Amino acid sequence: LQPDTNVFNKVLMAWSHIRGGTKASSIRAMRILDLMQELHHHQSSDAPSWQGIGLSKVQPNLHTYKCVIYAWGHASHTLEGPDRAEEILRHMLSISKAGNNLGKEVLPDEECFHIVMKSHAELVRRRGKGDISNADRARQVTDLLNWMELLAVRRTKPKIEPTTESYRIALSAWAWSHHIDAPKQVEEILFRMIRACELNRNKLRDIQNGLGSKDSFTLAVTPETKDFNTVINCCSFARGVGVPKDELDDDIKFSQQLALKETYDIAEGVLDALLSFPYAQPDSNTFAGMIRACVNLLPDTDERDVRVIDIFRLAYQTPNTAVKSSVIPERLQVPAGGGCVDANVLRQLRYAIPTSEYIRVREEYEEHRRKNSK
Repeated sequence: LQPDTNVFNKVLMAWSHIRGGTKASSIRAMRILDLMQELHHHQSSDAPSWQGIGLSKVQPNLHTYKCVIYAWGHASHTLEGPDRAEEILRHMLSISKAGNNLGKEVLPDEECFHIVMKSHAELVRRRGKGDISNADRARQVTDLLNWMELLAVRRTKPKIEPTTESYRIALSAWAWSHHIDAPKQVEEILFRMIRACELNRNKLRDIQNGLGSKDSFTLAVTPETKDFNTVINCCSFARGVGVPKDELDDDIKFSQQLALKETYDIAEGVLDALLSFPYAQPDSNTFAGMIRACVNLLPDTDERDVRVIDIFRLAYQTPNTAVKSSVIPERLQVPAGGGCVDANVLRQLRYAIPTSEYIRVREEYEEHRRKNSK
């Protein structure tokens, strides 16, 4: 019996799914792919055998390349892993442009892009705050997202277009980078996500009105509350980015305050966008993040206290649409009539304003909760 493509692919799956992923397993997967390509080359030249072995039908396909990409992407703890995975993805796209039968077999799909994007993002997460190369990795993820958007416009067959997961990976990569540009980058990605959602919904309305084709149409992109929260939290933790405070003169401190205010404005803009977005609603994490953003990004003044209180009032006046969790203890969840206020929101409020103000506002909240829980 001679092994065919399916047999090779099963062996590749075994190597690519080794727990933890290693460079050695990735290299072994590459060697198997090279062997398949050599066998296919001999078959294409009508050779009856290769090294004395009779040839059966062996041709690398999408699943073959996806296994090899996964092998390298799974080795994201190595510097080489994500880059090699991206090289293979680009190689697949170059083959698909050749226009032959092999090209049709190996045109990458969204999952191929996601494996590579997640590999870069995971390396950013593992390195943590302070690594200067994190921003470069995050930009590589954004570049792959841009590429997917370009392919969607070109209407390749089968169609390749970004999904909610595509944008979400890019958001995470920048949020994990802790780079000074991260708040602006995640804001841009989120609003691209919203525009893609609106475009899809407009196409759906056209189809319902008989003005478009249903073929291959999907609502591929719909931002959720957690995507808005990712941007807000990215802004709220941006306080420590930059030069240590004891090394700043007055002019630089003033410039940094302006930059932090600009970052807070991004968070506030995202909250406004979420409040007006028809397909997602704020939750307790949204308002906890906004209060944290106030404390971390704005000067400690009476004006900041007023802003914090306004956000807290908005939190308990906003209906809670989240489903109760069976995992989180009851005391930590949103109480009846409490809007989007849970224990975490109250904790952030306690740290944000003076005790006298906290007691007054907490009494207002309890009165509101009693009236609305009946």
